[in-house]
Order: sequence, then C-alpha cells, then structure tokens
Amino acid sequence: MKIGIRIPCYRKWCRGPEVRRIAERVEDLGFDSLWVQDHLVAPLGPAEEISVGGTSNFLKAGETTTAPAQPVSLFQYYAGDDWWLDPYAVWSFLAGVTSRVTLASDIITLPYRNPIVQAKMIGTIDQLSNGRLMIGTGTGHVEAESKALGVDFSKRGRMHDEYLRVIRAILSSEEASFEGEFVSFGPLRTLIRSVQSPAPPFYTGGNGPRAIRRAIELGDGWLPNAADAEGLAKGIELLEITAKEMGRTELPRIAVSLPNRIRLQTPSARAGSKPLMSAAEAIAELKAYEVIGVDHVALGLLMPNVDVYIEQIEAFARDILPAFR
Repeated sequence: MKIGIRIPCYRKWCRGPEVRRIAERVEDLGFDSLWVQDHLVAPLGPAEEISVGGTSNFLKAGETTTAPAQPVSLFQYYAGDDWWLDPYAVWSFLAGVTSRVTLASDIITLPYRNPIVQAKMIGTIDQLSNGRLMIGTGTGHVEAESKALGVDFSKRGRMHDEYLRVIRAILSSEEASFEGEFVSFGPLRTLIRSVQSPAPPFYTGGNGPRAIRRAIELGDGWLPNAADAEGLAKGIELLEITAKEMGRTELPRIAVSLPNRIRLQTPSARAGSKPLMSAAEAIAELKAYEVIGVDHVALGLLMPNVDVYIEQIEAFARDILPAFR
C-alpha cells in the first residue's frame, strides 16, 4: 500500500518555505505522494446559510443510512485559520521542488473552475512534473461557496461528471469537440497533451452509493474520505457488486483520505480531541486498510505548526513506513 502526506493548504502557517520543507522531506524519507486540497472562499452570513455540509454516513461502521453527517460551522471547518492555498498553484510549485513523488489531490472541486482551463492546467503540470499527477476529484459540499462562484449547487454532480469528460477529451487528443449540458465547444486544437496517456488518473471522491457508482462510470479510482476500515469494507463490497452490474471488469483502484486519523506520540505532540497513537497502533490501524484492498492512503498528521508536522512525518518514516515496504 502506498502512503502519502498532505500539504496542508488550509493552515495559515503553510507558505512557500514550509511547502518546500515538507515536500523535500517527504520525498527524501521515501513516501509515495504529496496531496493538495481545494477551497476558494469562505462566505460570511447567517450560520444556517454558510454551514459546511457533511459527507455521507454510508461508510461508517454500523451505519445503514446514506444520509450526510450533520453540518458544521464555518469556524469549525476552517479551524479559524482563514487560509487556503490554491491547489493547482501548489502542484506547480511541487513539480519544481520534487522529482519522484506522485502529486495528488484530496480533492479538486471540479465544478469550481472552467473545465477547459482545468484541462490546460492539468496537462501543463503533468508535463512539468514528468507525468506525476494523480487527480482526486469532488463535487463540492459547501453550498454557500458554490453560490459565490455562480455554481448551481443542485447541479454540481452533473457538472462534475461533464467537466471530467471535457478534461479527458481535451487531454487525449490534438483536436476535440464537446456538446453537453454545461459545456459546448469545437472543433478546436487543444494545444496540450499530458505525459500520461490518454490522461492522468482520476480518482472520484465521495462516500455514498452515488459516489461509488460515479467511480465505476468515470473513475480510474475511488477516493473516499475519512472512512474507517470496517465501514470502507462495506463500500468496497458495494463497489464490486455495482461494477459487475454495470459490466466493468477491472475495478477502480481505491485510495482513501485520512486527514485526522493518525496522530503520533512524538516529543512535541500534544493530545487534543483525538488521542495520540504509538507506532504499533498506527501500523495496526493502517494495515486494516491494506488488508481490504486499499491501494493508497493520504495522511494528515498532527500539524499545529510546521516543526511538529515535520517531527510527525519523520517519526512515521522511521517507525511505521517500513511496515509497508
């Protein structure tokens, strides 16, 4: 199982020198990937209008409902940092300061940007990184943010799917045309091709049955978020059943984003709402994902500042990473 580390685009301490320091250390220590995340703005207003929607409960152990988790406040979600680096720009920076690791996302919100522009950026960054992009995509879960960007929140799923088709069409050919619900163009010269052919791999995000179906329809992989291993096993079972029903013989690969699950006992670490883990506990936790067929995990370790984050990364590389090599 491959293991990657988040670049915390959402932490106010995360600036150019910190991004470089994290990236170079992660690559030197033998991790497989670096992951970026995506939000553009945090709208203000009445609490009921700007709350952040939760992901589906479907992948929680013991849950039978597909209803989303309870929404949280804007302050809870952004942890008071009021900060978010643009993931495409960070990817470009990472392409210049690393040479080996995969550059991934958990996730890029496809409906937030013009798909032709996104195809150009993806193709360009795949060229600059010599074919190292792996794109986790999502539909978006902050209605107020979608509204600020002029995106119809009720149509975001269809927009995501169409935008992904547009991006692939542009990256896979020297000429392209497209006629859809939201995008129509062509014929035109695309002026870009990715190193990876016909395009970089796309892992579609989400935790519910619709997200699983989307991964089978459109994805090279499926990228659920913060799911426990027992609940994820239920999702993988549905993935296999649905793929068979839809006639897909090769299953999407499975990656999982674990932004808060692993918090290591290191000299500078202080326990917060979640307990700190020993190396043995972290290995057991992650082995549970490997056993059920997860191909790749994206980790956000304890990160109150860059020094503690680097300490956590180094401890993980020393005490845990060898168990997965």
